[in-house]
Amino acid sequence: MESPGRRYFRYTAPGVLSARLAAEQPTTGVERMLSRTRYALFGRPISSEAELEQRLPKWKALATFSSDAMSSVAYATEASMFTLLAAGTAAFSFVLPISIAVVTVLVIVTFSYRQTIRAYPSGGGSYIVAHANLGMLPGLIAAAALLTDYVLTVAVSVSSGIFALVSAFPAIGNGLELIVVAIIGVMLVNLRGVRESGTLFAGPTYIFVATALLLVAVGIVRSLFGETPHVTGVTPSAVPLAGLSLLLLMRAFADGCSAMTGVEAISNGTPAFKPPESMNARTTMLAMSGLLAVMFLGISYLAGASGAIPSDHESILSQIGRAIFGVGPLYYVLQFSTLGILVLAAQTSFADFPRLSSILARDRFMPRQFAYRGERLAFNNGIVALAVISIVVVVAFGGRVESLIPLYAIGVFTAFTLSQAGMVRHWWRERGPGWRRSMVINGVGATATAIVTVIFAIAKFALGAWVILVIVPVLVLVMWLIHREYDDEAIGIDLRPQSVIGPPNRRQRMIVVAGTLNRAVVQAVKVARTMSGEVEVVHVTSDRAAGEAFRDQFERQVPGIAVTIVESPYRTLIKPLVRYLEVEHEAHPDEVLVVLIPEHIARHWWERLLYNQNAERITAALLGRRNIVVLDAPYRRDS
Repeated sequence: MESPGRRYFRYTAPGVLSARLAAEQPTTGVERMLSRTRYALFGRPISSEAELEQRLPKWKALATFSSDAMSSVAYATEASMFTLLAAGTAAFSFVLPISIAVVTVLVIVTFSYRQTIRAYPSGGGSYIVAHANLGMLPGLIAAAALLTDYVLTVAVSVSSGIFALVSAFPAIGNGLELIVVAIIGVMLVNLRGVRESGTLFAGPTYIFVATALLLVAVGIVRSLFGETPHVTGVTPSAVPLAGLSLLLLMRAFADGCSAMTGVEAISNGTPAFKPPESMNARTTMLAMSGLLAVMFLGISYLAGASGAIPSDHESILSQIGRAIFGVGPLYYVLQFSTLGILVLAAQTSFADFPRLSSILARDRFMPRQFAYRGERLAFNNGIVALAVISIVVVVAFGGRVESLIPLYAIGVFTAFTLSQAGMVRHWWRERGPGWRRSMVINGVGATATAIVTVIFAIAKFALGAWVILVIVPVLVLVMWLIHREYDDEAIGIDLRPQSVIGPPNRRQRMIVVAGTLNRAVVQAVKVARTMSGEVEVVHVTSDRAAGEAFRDQFERQVPGIAVTIVESPYRTLIKPLVRYLEVEHEAHPDEVLVVLIPEHIARHWWERLLYNQNAERITAALLGRRNIVVLDAPYRRDS
C-alpha cells in the first residue's frame, strides 16, 4: 500500500521532496468547485519541468510577438493622413515619402535588434540592456517607457479593431463596451499560458497578413494597368485648418512611426522560442519586418492613389478594401481579419508586459508578487494588471484612436534609443568577434531612434505627449522608492555570515517555514528552540537548485537544524506545504506540530502591500487544523 507521503511527494534526494500534482488537489467541496471552474477557464496546472514544451516554434512566435507591429498598418497610414488633412488633401502627396522614411527607420532598428538578440539570447529587452550597460536610471527610464507603451498598445490596437468593425457595421455605435469586453477576452486567453495563446492567435494573424498582401497586390496591379480604384461616398473628418509646415510634417512622421511599435517584442521574448532560441528569434525578426514594410508601403501608396480620406465613420483600410474588393466576401474578410489582428495585437503587450514586470520584481523595482508564475506558467499578476490599467485608459479617452495616438510610440522610441546606446557600450566593453561592425549597426540605430524621439517630443508635446513625459518620471520615481524600501529591508533583516544559533535549550516538535535565510528566520528558529529541541526548517521552492543553495547556506550559518526542501513543480506554495504537514501528522499522530511563520513588521501602512502576503496565506490555510498550531514570529528591522 502506498504511503500518504509517496502519494503527494517524490523523494528526489535526502531531505528533498518534489510535490506531485496530487498535493495540489482541493480537499473541500468549495475548493473542488472553484478548481473545476478554474481548470475549465484556464486549463490544468503545468509542471515547471514541462516549460520547454511550452516554447513557441517560429510560426507561432511570429503571431504571438509580431501581431502588434503588423497590425499597425491598419492605422499608421491613417494617423499620418489625419494630421496632414489640416493642410488640405493636397498634403496627402507626402504620405508615401513619410512612409518610406518610416520604413527606413524600421530597417535600421531591425538590424540593430538582431545584434541585441545575438548578445542577449536569454532576452534582451530595453530595460535589461540599458540597466546592464548604462546604469540603473537609464534602465528604469527604459522600463517605464516600455510599460507605458504596452498599456497604450492594448488601448490603441483594441480600439482600432473595434473601429474596423464599426466601419463595416455603423449601427454598433462607438463600441466602447466591445473594447472593454475584447481586452478582458485577451486577458483570459493569456491566463491559459503562452503556448495556447500563440495557437489561438496564429489563425487571425495569418488571415490578416494574407488578405492585406492580396489587397496590396490587386490594388497595385490594377493601378499599373490604368484601372486605379477610387474611393467614393466618404465624409472627411472635421479638423482645424492649418498651413503646411515643417511641424505638421514632423507630426505626420511621428504618427506614421506608430507602425513600429512592438518591433522589440521579439527581442524581449527570445526565451519563449524553441531552441535554438537566438537563431529562431533573429529569423522571425526579419520575417516580421519584411511583412510589415511591404504592407505599410503598399497601403500608403493605395491610400494616395485611391483618394482615401480620414473619416469619423470609416477607416482608411476599409475605404481601400471597399474600392478594390467591392462590398463582397473579400471586403468582409478584410474587415473581420483587421478586427481580429488589432484586438489580438494586444497579445504582444500581454506577452511582454508581464515578463518585464517579473524581471523588475526580481530586481526589486516592483512588488514581489509580479515575479511569480501561475499554474499555467503565465505571470498572472502582470496580465491582470495590464488589462485593468488598459481598460481605465480606454474608458478615460472614450475609445477614440485619434485621441490615443498622440500619446503613442514616444515611449517605445525612448526605449529603442536607450537599448541601442546600451548595445554600443556593450560591444565596446566586450570586443568579441565582429564587435566593430555590431557597434556601428547599433550606433546607427541609436542615432536614428534618438532623432525620432526628439521629433516626437517636439511635434507631439502640445497634443498630449507631455502626459507621457510626466508619467515616465513618476513611474521611475515609484520604482526607485520600491527598490529603496526592499534595500532597507535587506539591510535590516539580511543574515550576516557570522550569525549562528547556539545549542538547543529543551526538546519539542517545531517547524519553521522559511522562504529565504535572514534575521527574521533566525529569530523564528531561536524562538522555536526555546520551545523544543527538535526544530525543523521547511523551505518550499519551484527551483531545485535554489533550494539546495538555501539548504547549504542554512547549514553553514545555522548548524544543527534539520532543513527539508519541498520542491513545487507547479509553483504553488500553500498546498505542498499543507500536504507535507498533513503527511508528517499522519506519520506522528501523537505529536502537535507547531508551525512558526517569520513575519516582517511593516513600519508604514503602504509597506503592507510589499510584505507578508505569503505569511497571511499560510496562516489562513493552517488555522483550525487539528494538532497543527500556527504562530507568528514577528521581526522589526530596527529591533
